[in-house]
Amino acid sequence: MQDKVKNWEELCNDGDNYAGEGKNLSPKEKILFENIKDKKVLKIQDAYLFSKTGKIEDGHGKNLAEMIANFPFIKTISSLILTHNQLGPDGMQILAESAYLPKITDLHLGSNNLGDEGAKIIAQSEVFSELVTLNLECNGISAEGAKALAQSPVLTKLEYLNLVDNRAGDEGAWAIANSDNLSNLTYLHLGGNRVKSEEAKAALKNSSKLSKLEKLKVF
Repeated sequence: MQDKVKNWEELCNDGDNYAGEGKNLSPKEKILFENIKDKKVLKIQDAYLFSKTGKIEDGHGKNLAEMIANFPFIKTISSLILTHNQLGPDGMQILAESAYLPKITDLHLGSNNLGDEGAKIIAQSEVFSELVTLNLECNGISAEGAKALAQSPVLTKLEYLNLVDNRAGDEGAWAIANSDNLSNLTYLHLGGNRVKSEEAKAALKNSSKLSKLEKLKVF
């Protein structure tokens, strides 16, 4: 690497060579490379980033997960933001089993069709044991998935949990309110989750398990 190259932006602005770092990358891998900020944050917010035709390729989510999972440059990241990319449970499993993905602290997977199976994978994967913030908004997660998160033995360091616009319902809310493993939460967003029971809402607000909770959104 040239001595004059001091940061990620300079690497990404060095033509297609990236100061020697990216000379063997495919066009799609170069897109990944260019969307890693300061070697710390991989941020892909739209599947159309990889489309030249305006049409999303069949199997995009799983293919993207495989590319990321096998991409050595993610070894230094601490935050992963992949929204609107159709990952699904299969893509989530691929990421969880990556040999390169480190124990990141921030994970945002909004609008990825993860469902309960995807939530369970996150809840059971040791690679996510250092997560401090987790955003799973708009993923079709029901009470089953909410229970998996609440009972997770690996998500014990979570401070921020966003489940807005899922389907956790009263049952999911009760599970979170009674969680022994989410005791470090300071922020919880359950808006748009069909939590109808005033008892369930009160349980969240008054939970002795969530003693550090500072901000609760439930409607």
